[in-house]
Order: sequence, then C-alpha cells, then structure tokens
Amino acid sequence: MISSPRSVGLLLLVGLNAVSLSAQTGKPIASKPLPLLTRRAEPQGFGVVDDTRTVISATSFEWAFDGGPYQVAYEVSDVLGVSVVADDSQLDQHWYAALDIPAGAVIDVIGLNTSSDTEGVFGVALWQKNRYDVAPALLAGFSAPAHDWDTDYLFPLTIQVPNHVDNSLVLDVEQAPNPNPQSFGWVEVWWHRTVSPPPGTATFADVPTDHPFFQFIEAIYAAGITAGCGGGNFCPDQPITRKQEAAFLAKALGLHWPN
Repeated sequence: MISSPRSVGLLLLVGLNAVSLSAQTGKPIASKPLPLLTRRAEPQGFGVVDDTRTVISATSFEWAFDGGPYQVAYEVSDVLGVSVVADDSQLDQHWYAALDIPAGAVIDVIGLNTSSDTEGVFGVALWQKNRYDVAPALLAGFSAPAHDWDTDYLFPLTIQVPNHVDNSLVLDVEQAPNPNPQSFGWVEVWWHRTVSPPPGTATFADVPTDHPFFQFIEAIYAAGITAGCGGGNFCPDQPITRKQEAAFLAKALGLHWPN
C-alpha cells in the first residue's frame, strides 16, 4: 500500500511536442503538443490504497535524438539523475524505456521527476506499439513546469493495459531545446489490478449470470484456482475448510518453497 502523490498539475494545452517514430527514418517526429501541468493539488478521485507504484530510473532509459551534426553531453549526476547539455540549443532529446506491468491492469497516475529552469523543457509520453500499426498510439502525456528537483503527476487516468500479445508500452521522456543543463530522475507509473470481465454463460449451475458474485467465481475458475464442489456446482454458500483455503491461496498467489 502507498500514500497519495504529493502533487498534480491541471492541464493547459501548451508545452512539449509529443513524438512518434518516422516509418522512413526511425527518428522522432513532432506530433500534437503535450499539455503543461500547472496548479498543484492533492489527488482524491480514486482508490490509491490499491495502487502499486512502478518506478523507472533515468539511468534505465535509452538515449536518442533527432539527428544532425551536434555534440551532446549527458551524465549521471551525483543525485543519480541524468543531466543533458547540447552544444546546439535546437537539438531535441529523447529517452526511451519499456514499461512492464501486468496485462489487464489499469494505469491511474503517471509521474515525472525533474529539475529544470524552464517551463515545458521536459515532458513524458506513454506510447502503445503493436504489430499492426506503423506508428505507435499516444495513451497519455504532459509537459513539466520549471522547478528544482520535484515530481509532477498526471491523473486520474483509466488506461487499461491490453494483453501482451503483440503489444508493448514505451515511455518517452523528451527534453526540448535548451542551452542550460537540465535533469530528470525517474518516471513513475501507478497502477492497480482488475478482475476479468465475466463470460456470457455460467460455468456452475448454482452460480447463474445474475448472481452477485458471478464475475469473481468465474475468475477464480478461469485462473485454475477452483473447480467447484462437484456435480457441476460451486456451492457458493457452503463453508470452506482450512485445507480448501490453503489450496485457494496457494494457487492464487503462486506460493512455493525454495529448493
């Protein structure tokens, strides 16, 4: 369990450009502007106690830029953030990292930790790429305000992660042209798990589709946690024994012992 994020910006349609990859060159190309986060507030709109926070350090991102005869210097600073300086102030920087969270999970928050002296120098975008589309799809993104080391959050989001068959999620941190050193520390994504939607027909004779626990009983059956009580029934009102409880928990959590 984690506490709520400290800050969030409301949306203003200015800031960094979102990017996608050119099918011809493989280089980042400009898209529509990402919104700049402004006023800070406490998030209250969803159950943050159920969220898991996945943090991707700046040191895990791969660096790329939009080409040209430029010299770029970047380094990991003493606070373990990535600092970038470009000899040519027109050079756009991009940092890419894969986002790996469970299929079916819902993304609630995206946060970007930066230190910058200019509004909108840094932005973060979440892209979805699949085998069928040449260009990735922009799922969410924002540009960060100027401040010393701090984290800005975009929420509430309700982005459901698809299955991972021929799909990938990529985080893109963009640094707009700026002659001064700029730094970012990490991107964090807050997400929660969900229960699969119920099937159209019932598996157990005593748990019809209009039963209040139909979705959850079908989910543990589909996951191989239970096969019911026999005779095509689940026996939803029958107490379970301690040994049955052990089987349910061990299967659901994937419990094991070390060799």
